Amino acid sequence: MTRRARQPGFRQRWKAILHQLRQAYESGDVRSLRTLWYQGLREPGVGWALRLFNRIYPLQAILDVADELNGRMAEEGLARASRWLLEEKVVHWRAEVPPATQAVLAHRPVVIYGNHPSLLTLFLVSSQVDRPDFRVVAASFLERFLPGFAPYAYAVELPVRDWWRQFWEGGLQRLVVVYWVTRLRPVPPKTRAKELNRMTLRKSIEHVRDGGALLIAPQGWSRTTRRWYPGLGIILQDLAKNSGPNPLYLVAYHEENSTDALVHAFLAGGARSRRVLDRLKRDPVKITFSQPRVLVPAELLEGSPADLVERLRRDYEAMFSCGRGPGYGPLRLKRRVYPCSAATASKPRRSAP
Repeated sequence: MTRRARQPGFRQRWKAILHQLRQAYESGDVRSLRTLWYQGLREPGVGWALRLFNRIYPLQAILDVADELNGRMAEEGLARASRWLLEEKVVHWRAEVPPATQAVLAHRPVVIYGNHPSLLTLFLVSSQVDRPDFRVVAASFLERFLPGFAPYAYAVELPVRDWWRQFWEGGLQRLVVVYWVTRLRPVPPKTRAKELNRMTLRKSIEHVRDGGALLIAPQGWSRTTRRWYPGLGIILQDLAKNSGPNPLYLVAYHEENSTDALVHAFLAGGARSRRVLDRLKRDPVKITFSQPRVLVPAELLEGSPADLVERLRRDYEAMFSCGRGPGYGPLRLKRRVYPCSAATASKPRRSAP
């Protein structure tokens, strides 16, 4: 009588699929990541776990989009790939850019800063900045997940080990992202992460000083805190100390009618996606840019980087007249963003499909 071979249990199957996904991620192979995900869905137990993750955060839909988006970034550039994504998936969106700002975004050394309420922030800003020397201060895991984005990225290490903080700032959805980020790549120790982030700040400063464009979201990927991190202040004060003969510019932007919950809904498809698109017909996702501002060293060097960032935050809130709807914290209960417009954005250009 022959004994049937013992089938591997859930833990063994889960470790095996994580190992395969980690190898695909390390090689920057988005297509293999997507293929392995669908293979995992057919595995007993593993498929159930992946579907549970997907109900909380639309990982499967993101993988479906990421393959083509990555290819377009590599072949057409970040700006055109961003416009494709917005027109293909968001459909109802617009950008308001004053003519003077268009000229600065196209050719001048500029630091672009603003809020980061959703996954769309990078693509909304990038759709209006079509130049080869555009760089983005972005989470380090994006370089491997989207290799086509790597030439534009200045990577920063996020505090992914602080799970409670991530839950407060992004709820269960953020915890899912943190789980997968920490499983697909090693997380550096805090001291090493701080060193890497300081190197990114130095690269950012030199890039703008050499005439490039830089995007940074000083609030980070968060809707639950008004705090701005001092990195923007460090960059601006260093530029002010050695600005050179050419003027440097500062441009603010504000993203509205956009949340990660909304992005999740239209990525997921089905009836919920159709309801979201109907809503966006009435209130499209919008990004508004301010008039450009020349950096004045005397103003920027007053106080510490944290003091400068606090002044910029207050100016930003005055520039964009916005309010916060009901709902706060990780559960996002009935959150609504009230209309926000730039007080200085006269004669805007509208970019909509």
